[in-house]
Amino acid sequence: MHFMSADTTASVDDTALGLRERKKRATRNALADAALRMAADRGIENVTVEAVTDTVGVSMRTFFNYFACLEDAITRPAQDNAERTRRAVLNAPDELTALNALREAIGQELAHIEEDHERWELQMAVLRTSPSLLPSFLAARGADERALITAVAERLGQDPESDLHPRLLAHVALAAVRAAVELWVASGRTRTFQSIYHEAFASLAAGLND
Repeated sequence: MHFMSADTTASVDDTALGLRERKKRATRNALADAALRMAADRGIENVTVEAVTDTVGVSMRTFFNYFACLEDAITRPAQDNAERTRRAVLNAPDELTALNALREAIGQELAHIEEDHERWELQMAVLRTSPSLLPSFLAARGADERALITAVAERLGQDPESDLHPRLLAHVALAAVRAAVELWVASGRTRTFQSIYHEAFASLAAGLND
């Protein structure tokens, strides 16, 4: 499967839609950032949706256009990353193994992790101090895993429900991401995340391939 060609003949409507989508994403990010910072400062039990929307300068109705609840704003800040990753896995070149397709697809989503390290650290701190958020966090991670399993199965022409290989590949890829993030943070970020990330996948590839 090859990369899809980009459509360079965007119409005026397409351009306008792109601008609207960028504005919507900026609003979603602002709400998620405000909720996370407030939870880190005050504890999630002392944060309200109204306080978050007042900080961002939008209505509560706008908040609920993006998030089902306050907890989701903290544990599910990104809406479309799973779909982008799925498309990237499916559109990766044929010569890449499924594991390497996962490496490239997930790596694209983590390309700015070093610039965004404060958000990652804040989220981990909030999860440690507010265990009530763990069910929502784990549910979000579970949804990400299922999306990856389905994408890998489709790429390999296998069944995501009955075949082991797609499930195994998705789980070990996410384990590699977690190990890379943990080592990167534990090392005080003295190494670049990307170097650790690629080392993790190289170790997997040495013993796991499709």
